[in-house]
Amino acid sequence: MSPRTWSIRIAGAAAILSLGLGGALPAAHAATGVQVAAGQNLESVTIDDYTGKLNEQRLRDALDELDFNEPTDVAIYARNGEYSDDINTETLDYAKSTHPEWISGKPEDYGDYWADGLFIITLSIEGEGDGQIGTYFGEDRKVSESSMESIHEAGYDDFNLSRWTDGVIAVADKASAIMNRPWYQHPALWITTGIGGLVAASVGGAVLHTRSTRRKTFAEELQQGTVHLTNVTMDLEETELAARTLPTASGHAAELEQRFSKFMAKYRDCFEAQQSLEQQSKKERSGTNGVRQAKEFRESTQSLDLTDDAIIAAAALYTRSASWQDAWHAQTKPLEEDLDDIRELLNDVEPELKGSAAALASYRETATTELNTLTAQLTDESITVDQALDGLSALRAELTEKLDVFAQAQIEVYAENAEEKADMQSELKKSRYETRAYDGRSGTILDVLNPASMYWRVSGYHHGYSSGVSAVTASREAASSSGGVSSGYSGGGSFSGAGGSSRF
Repeated sequence: MSPRTWSIRIAGAAAILSLGLGGALPAAHAATGVQVAAGQNLESVTIDDYTGKLNEQRLRDALDELDFNEPTDVAIYARNGEYSDDINTETLDYAKSTHPEWISGKPEDYGDYWADGLFIITLSIEGEGDGQIGTYFGEDRKVSESSMESIHEAGYDDFNLSRWTDGVIAVADKASAIMNRPWYQHPALWITTGIGGLVAASVGGAVLHTRSTRRKTFAEELQQGTVHLTNVTMDLEETELAARTLPTASGHAAELEQRFSKFMAKYRDCFEAQQSLEQQSKKERSGTNGVRQAKEFRESTQSLDLTDDAIIAAAALYTRSASWQDAWHAQTKPLEEDLDDIRELLNDVEPELKGSAAALASYRETATTELNTLTAQLTDESITVDQALDGLSALRAELTEKLDVFAQAQIEVYAENAEEKADMQSELKKSRYETRAYDGRSGTILDVLNPASMYWRVSGYHHGYSSGVSAVTASREAASSSGGVSSGYSGGGSFSGAGGSSRF
């Protein structure tokens, strides 16, 4: 691949020269800036995924965009692991058996180091949001333990959300900025020379990374918002016709009609926002304000997309059109999915939770029966649409109450002290109250008309609990070890290759 160049303007270049550092910089650069050849330097990529959880093509595309400071071979090894695994040793054993080229072949190294130019990422997945991350380096690529810890931490948030591909990309991105970075990009230099963060901010890879990340987020939010806006446009005529048929005497229909009265104004606003975002410059897309505007656009268009689905479904239900049964199924689908997920949630619960689990299991049976009854009554018109929706709402609200009780029981069993309880409660709260406004929601009448926190989905609950366990586990690991990174190779003989692992 062809090398690229980028330029950085250093306003304080003369100050650097006056501090005696200028000798390392060609004099021509002092006037306007530093021209730095920064070819991507990605020599090769090896991806051995034994989990089936990584998107290989997306990984390769992302790695191809990174700028490594020196020619680097990147190897990614993903495995299904156990909590007790020593992944440093597991990685070494795997290299010896499958990739002997990962071990240095230089006679003077005696097979005790990783090959020069090599960077290995090992991802060991133990469960949803749980596992270990390891990074290993050729001697000419090794970094300090604190740097390695920061490289690992770059992927923690994504790993804890089971976004495995995103986490690996974040780890590789951070490592590419740190390994063999030029002296003028090292933050410690500017601290020790007394010119601090000003110059470091000008030339540090972190700034470039942040801007690149913002542009990527901007593009993703704009693209998703455009998809939603296109959906709304395609359904617009049907939505307008449906809104005119909603019975104003019905509580739910009246609320939707009020929503539609503001629908067209929001629709026009979204079109204007889309045009404005598409015209933004690279600089504007790299800024926090641009990203905020793109997110607001995506959220607004997503809200419209969900609202028109609810209006169209409501019209079908209240007029009992040919598609009314499909419309009703769309309303019951979230609860049906939750009832299916309860079975998985209750698998292998601790003995202390048998009572709480039994209450959820009992609810599942009762709710399944009551849901079938609601459908039958709506079919023979022995209840109204409003009564059916109210009954469905009551079932979903009851599930939320059951999950609240089960959450407290799980916290009491798993957490060992007040701090751990607070950590778990915080993660569970996020899964219910602090997620993005429309994430995981469908265009049902109940979801559109009620706050997101009113109905706690089982999938969201499970994610919140898993994140809570991960937070507690990480805290325990940090408390029981002297540092965040575990190094060394058990049973590895004299092998001393740079690298280490940590839990997330």
